[in-house]
Amino acid sequence: MKHIRSSLGLLFFFVFYLWNFSIVFQSNDLLGRFDWDLYTFHVEFLRKSYLDFHSFPLWNPYYGAGFPVWENPSSKLGSLTHLLAILFPSLTALKLSFVFYFVLAGGFNYHSFQLYNKSSKLITILFVCFFQFSGYFFQKFYAGHMNQVQGLFLPAFLFYFLYTIQNKSKCIPVLVILITYILLSEGAIYTITQATFLLFFLCCWEIYHASNPKESFIRFSKIALLVLVVLSFKWIPMFLFVHHVGRYFVPDQFPLSISDLYPIFFGTSQHPLLSQSLSQMQYRYWEYGNYLGQIPLYLLPLLILTKRKMIFIVGLLFLTIWIMFGNVDTVSPVKLLEQLPIYSQERVYPRWSLSVVMLYTWCLAINIKSLTERTNPKFKIYLSIVIFVLLILHTIDTRKMNTKYLDEIFVLQPPAHTIYNQEIYPITIGSISDYGSDSRMLPALRANLSINDIYENLTFTFLNVTYDSKDYHGEFFLSPSLQSVKPTNWEPDRFSFGPLPQGQLLVINQKFHPGFKAINTENQACSWNGYLAVPIQLNSESIKLKYSLLDSFRLYSPWEKSYNCSVLFPRFFGPNWN
Repeated sequence: MKHIRSSLGLLFFFVFYLWNFSIVFQSNDLLGRFDWDLYTFHVEFLRKSYLDFHSFPLWNPYYGAGFPVWENPSSKLGSLTHLLAILFPSLTALKLSFVFYFVLAGGFNYHSFQLYNKSSKLITILFVCFFQFSGYFFQKFYAGHMNQVQGLFLPAFLFYFLYTIQNKSKCIPVLVILITYILLSEGAIYTITQATFLLFFLCCWEIYHASNPKESFIRFSKIALLVLVVLSFKWIPMFLFVHHVGRYFVPDQFPLSISDLYPIFFGTSQHPLLSQSLSQMQYRYWEYGNYLGQIPLYLLPLLILTKRKMIFIVGLLFLTIWIMFGNVDTVSPVKLLEQLPIYSQERVYPRWSLSVVMLYTWCLAINIKSLTERTNPKFKIYLSIVIFVLLILHTIDTRKMNTKYLDEIFVLQPPAHTIYNQEIYPITIGSISDYGSDSRMLPALRANLSINDIYENLTFTFLNVTYDSKDYHGEFFLSPSLQSVKPTNWEPDRFSFGPLPQGQLLVINQKFHPGFKAINTENQACSWNGYLAVPIQLNSESIKLKYSLLDSFRLYSPWEKSYNCSVLFPRFFGPNWN
């Protein structure tokens, strides 16, 4: 019964905080501001591929002249959001996944904090509310940064991981792997990289203070290996792909200053439309809005009462704030992190405020716990009442500040398009009209068009021509005759063609990728000036191309000789070949 009462208490604050969230679900037709269309696009493609083609494709032909899905962290392949997108409209699926993860993470954070820190139920609820009702997650929701809201699971991941170092357990490692899978499938790269950084210090600290360091190190090695195995299935091919094609970011040109900390965490308004410009800030304001609430601000002096065993955590908190400032001086830790392949992609260092919020609320909760332990037993009931009242005031405050502009997100009508595609396969176009957000891919997908827009900051060279170009010969054509051909069967990751004339080159208006294989002929797919192409060397009844995930796990370049059509088939290309 005690466990039920504490769970109901936590549920009370969640419902109390999210009671006005229903306004988000008033429409499924209007698109969201900022990056909502980008993530709706990725989910919409998975929905379209399953419902229209009854397949689970790994190649997205609608995106940037063709794009591998598995290697793209924004794809949400195999995630809960992916499942919800099959059952609901894509935009609704993203909204539902936010609410579901908010509640699920609350349960995990509650259980893990109490398990690892051995705190009371009230102190645990205090920590969960301080952390999850911060502005970080709602700023990501406003901005449509749906690969960052899974930062909700950061405390549970850390506490469960540290608990497995302390104790033998068969169930807790399962929860660590489950959270790892959630982070990976939802594309939560920033959460994974920050968790890795924090675990580096926290695990060393845990092992050093363990009663049996050798046994703790063995437990750490086992759980770390298990997590790395799970991550490797997507992390390695994604890492190889991104670092091969290149990634370009426009980083912040100016660092933060100490005076910026107050408006970031305790400022009067953290909504991206109304935020006041921080000093010397180049990037968008929502990256810096993480309103924590006035109660955590007033409790800041409690850090002075930190016990010896928590001093290390306070030190880690200030180190993380230092990272959040960016490249502030010659000895800044950012200079070291930028040399590491993973952390060099942290283009916006204020996103480290997720870790700052986690560490700060952890320290506050533990210090309040210490305060209650020092309180005379006769007065503990009164202290508990005070804490409960403060929780209610905190929830009212943060709800008002972090969710009062929810109705200003989904207000954009998709632009009208003039190109009507009668084919089942997409036609490549250059762009469509802008409708006020950063990306224009979603309306193109809904119109069955393929757009040359890469929003992942990847440095691709677009060689494929578009529908309105004078050099356009169709999505599938032969060279050098330039005769347009149509596939007998088309799915997003596989194409089938009937008999084609020998001595011609079948050119497909998609980027070459070694994952494509001709599965029923001796003809081999290769790169023709960056296009996906198949030389027709022998007469065949049909040609079938299919994208294979296993073959895609290779580091390649379309210009490499090992994939170049003219090098692979020198006799096939005559001197007059176009």
